Amino acid sequence: MKESLELTNEVLALRAWRTPDMVVYQHAEDEWWVAPLDDALPLIRINRMGANLLSAMDGQATVALLLAKFGNRVCGSHGETGRWCLERWSLPRYSLCYFGAEPPAKDRGDARWDLLLQQIREGWSGTRQFEGEGHLSNFHVHEIASKDGHFENIETTVSHLFRESSEAMEGLTYGRLLAKNLRKLGWWDRKPRFIVEVGGGLGYVARELAGGLSPEERQGGRYVFADITRPFLDSQLAMGREAGWVADGLQANAEMLPLKDASIDLVVANENLADMTPVKLTKQEVAAGKGETPLHQEALDWIRRLELPLGDGIPSEFIFNLGPIRFVGELWRVLKPGGRAILVEFGVEEGFSSPVKLPGHTEYEVQYAHLRHAARKLGFQEKYGALPQFLGLKPDTRLLCTGAAYAIRRFCEAEGRSFAIRAYTEAEFTRALGDMYPKLVGHHYHAISDPAWFGLWDFKVLLLEKPGAAPSPTRPAIKEVKGYRWGGMR
Repeated sequence: MKESLELTNEVLALRAWRTPDMVVYQHAEDEWWVAPLDDALPLIRINRMGANLLSAMDGQATVALLLAKFGNRVCGSHGETGRWCLERWSLPRYSLCYFGAEPPAKDRGDARWDLLLQQIREGWSGTRQFEGEGHLSNFHVHEIASKDGHFENIETTVSHLFRESSEAMEGLTYGRLLAKNLRKLGWWDRKPRFIVEVGGGLGYVARELAGGLSPEERQGGRYVFADITRPFLDSQLAMGREAGWVADGLQANAEMLPLKDASIDLVVANENLADMTPVKLTKQEVAAGKGETPLHQEALDWIRRLELPLGDGIPSEFIFNLGPIRFVGELWRVLKPGGRAILVEFGVEEGFSSPVKLPGHTEYEVQYAHLRHAARKLGFQEKYGALPQFLGLKPDTRLLCTGAAYAIRRFCEAEGRSFAIRAYTEAEFTRALGDMYPKLVGHHYHAISDPAWFGLWDFKVLLLEKPGAAPSPTRPAIKEVKGYRWGGMR
């Protein structure tokens, strides 16, 4: 890893932007803290001159201008000069600023900084290319040794951000609001006796789902956690049993569930489809119907069997969501007649899946047009829509920038205080931070509908029902909600 950037004439001609969503904390009268992107690096401590240098990175000044003005000045609390800062702050591990002729992309405001973050992570990990069909399963089986900090540092999920009661969720948690909406759908008119949650994280969804149901609604039900990552199972079982479920756990891959045919009433798959097996197919393989590997051949066989429309504009290479297709096939096998499943994940409806770089691994968008077609072809009735609309979230609710929360947590740790990564309204954040709040500069809030917050509108809900059960006389009628039909199945 390069420890500094050579300030060549080419670099000096570039403009310098301070990365947005940056929070600065004033620890003492003449000492400010900034958090580098890499948690392994210590907090960057700057003095007033260093804070001025950071402020001067406004996209107008060139690196040469900043070097002339601040290069020989002491900017750090340990004697670091302005030159030292300019040589390091734009490196991936620091990424406090960006040097370039233009912003990363002209999309949101002045720049599409999430694309820059993607580039930083690719360069940081050294894995710009497709990482292979076995990468995700290997990561979840072998590389997650502990549950501690995983959903705080590695892959923060929507359900993790809303694991505590939130003003944005009607004063409920994600799991309790989920229970409320499943009840509205009539999914508890016939109490599910055998529930399976695949990839249950730490168990918050199961715990809060139970809290949103009455003891009578849970009575007689068995809740089984199926997770490929063994360290998560203990936490899932502890939370599930604490909440009142009769719970069991098994280490299993959701693409090959070790469950009997027609044995399950309800499956919950929350935010894990993007962790399932991707394959990189070629246009030539599709045209020939012959895969270069057994896994590619399996993907092509699914495409042929399901008569999956890939469209006319197939690129020379593309990512295909083999794992999610396998999983929906498994759902058809293990669900009882009348059995149901709720699938939640981020994804797209057109084109092909793109990679999303996370620390240590890459996930892949779900191509929902393909997945919905597969579900219908297998025989499912299905409903589909955006997660915020399904939950009934108010789009103008303002929440603390998630990127800022990570920096604030590091400041709190250095001060010997705890701070949870979660969704905060301004009132909730002010209460959580207490006397540290006035010392922060740069934190701000996004509307929950703003892609800059968490891309929440990219998350979809796919509801599946296997035909065969007698209809419930109390099932609510289908209703329109902003263009989506939520209620009974179509």
